[in-house]
Amino acid sequence: MATSMMKQLVMLTGVALALTGCATTKLAPGLCQRDADFNVRSAPSPDVWFALLLHGYDKERNVVPRPAVDCSGAPVVWQDPVQDECREAGPPAEPLPPAEKLTEEDLVMVTTQARERLVWVITRRYTNGEGVGPVARVLTTETGFSVEALGTLRALPLRAELRMERVAGTEVLVAEGDACTTDASEEQVCRRAVRIMPLRSHRFFGEAVSSKDKACLGAAWFPLSRELSFTLPSGLRRTYELASTVSFKADGITVQEQVQVTDSDPKQPAVAPRLYRRAQDHRELTVQDNVLQGSAPSLWVRMIEQQLLAGAKPLPEQEVLPRTPPSVSKEAAPKTASGAKP
Repeated sequence: MATSMMKQLVMLTGVALALTGCATTKLAPGLCQRDADFNVRSAPSPDVWFALLLHGYDKERNVVPRPAVDCSGAPVVWQDPVQDECREAGPPAEPLPPAEKLTEEDLVMVTTQARERLVWVITRRYTNGEGVGPVARVLTTETGFSVEALGTLRALPLRAELRMERVAGTEVLVAEGDACTTDASEEQVCRRAVRIMPLRSHRFFGEAVSSKDKACLGAAWFPLSRELSFTLPSGLRRTYELASTVSFKADGITVQEQVQVTDSDPKQPAVAPRLYRRAQDHRELTVQDNVLQGSAPSLWVRMIEQQLLAGAKPLPEQEVLPRTPPSVSKEAAPKTASGAKP
């Protein structure tokens, strides 16, 4: 009898340990945590997210120490590939002086599912309209907030959208936003771009797209529309216009590009541009061997390289608004360039 009871006790103990082990493996790491009462958890204000994601944030003055450090102690820094190490460098831009204080315009927050949010705090902005700062996947717990994934994101914050996609078994953060021109003499045009960041070991990685032989093809930054003009040796002006889409599937990412090329004569501004050529192509991206891998360089890059080799001189691209403007009503909304979401 005693022996039988002992065997049952051992079996029950083993089951209990097994269940405890399963529960432990499912627990998220909680990179950063902050307690909050019910009212704060129900309707958190911007300073709650600033304090959660930024180390040393001063709530009374709405300021953060410089240089910025995220809540895990990692510096808030970004490095896109440069020209001498990659087929296509990252988007050209210079950092603007940091703002004296953080405001609600420096926060992008999206609810992805019950008790889960993607939160991006912008600590610095660039001349091309981009912003940079810590980005996190945050869970609302019974006692406050818990950061389950963390990284530094550089993207366009104007009309920004954040979401998670799963590609080849790896989750990736997708950030879309607009950059708008500042030319007062013409109708304002906004162009949209997408930034992709894989999630590994609870960190978002801002890595480049590599070829199969590990050569750098370009940043994981994809303009949905773009325009660039050249002065040809003949004196004509040649303009390239890009319209692209980025779609996500279970096994990969498809980038579809269409480029239209037109010629015009600056000496005859009343004459409409003449179509020179059209081209389209697509390339596949996936996550292979812990690397964001692409099947080929972008069509845009290949065509621009050919034009530069032919001796054409690029003209400056249109300037964009460096900071988020006030909200725009639907009636006065800026024109959205072809290939971008409205």
